[in-house]
Amino acid sequence: MPILNRTIPSLSGLILFEASARLGTFTRAAEERCVTPTAVAKQIKQLESFLNTRLFERKQQGLELTTAGYEYLEQVSHALTILSDAGHQQQNKQRPTSLQLEVGGCFSHFWLLPRLDDFRSSHDDIVINIAINNDSQIHEQPLSTSDISFYYAPIEAVHQNHYLLFKERMLLVCSPSFLEKRPECQDLNTLWQQPLLGLRKALEFWEDWTSWAYHAGIEYQNPANIMLMDDQISIIQAALNDAGIALAWDWHVQSLLDEGQLIALTPPIECHNNAFFLAYSDNANRKGSDTFIRWVLSQVTSTT
Repeated sequence: MPILNRTIPSLSGLILFEASARLGTFTRAAEERCVTPTAVAKQIKQLESFLNTRLFERKQQGLELTTAGYEYLEQVSHALTILSDAGHQQQNKQRPTSLQLEVGGCFSHFWLLPRLDDFRSSHDDIVINIAINNDSQIHEQPLSTSDISFYYAPIEAVHQNHYLLFKERMLLVCSPSFLEKRPECQDLNTLWQQPLLGLRKALEFWEDWTSWAYHAGIEYQNPANIMLMDDQISIIQAALNDAGIALAWDWHVQSLLDEGQLIALTPPIECHNNAFFLAYSDNANRKGSDTFIRWVLSQVTSTT
């Protein structure tokens, strides 16, 4: 059925009618719509003339809808809502969803960034922004301005809105060249005399060489030669450059092991105390967050 334009009043008149009816005066409607009260009154007069119907009773205390005005307001409000919703839907189709991620440097460097092109090629309607935070304590405090955060924490930290991604499995790795120069390093009895790589400062609950030795069932000794660095990325990079033996998480180095850039000197040992989690904010964009989380979980499943 064709739409007859002559039966449809101006959209601006309908918007000002709805505002006047809702707010009770032309003055307040004018303030909301950033026009003058005279302009509002003129539009309402034109609308009433177009409809050949009186919509308002002008009273000293303000406006009062007539019976016909009440009926028309219900129909106009419904029509304006449909138009508004349609506009939002079209805008949302054109406007990409933006997700703010908070990640540690290691997770970003070794796991997320090498895979992120896969997500972006399939979801070009979602824009990813990344902030690096190596000291995130999500298990002790809520998310800040991020939609999604990745963090390392004690196992008992998991709760609503959190997903456990990786259990803590640790192993010793070195480069093929380092092993070729020091084949004796495969004998753990010589471990504490080998060049080792470690973190300078770590959070209290983080695993380290001492706790690894405990889980591995060997006696810890003060290393004779250990190089300390500020982050795990530097440690792995040093191992790649033949600088020593690194204590690493399996998901940090799995691709490097698969490519032969690093060699595992020990099998992974599960430490059971900590894990790596994903958490999403209560205020996160749900559509974008759900899509990204499903992708992360599928990637984790395919690599474990």
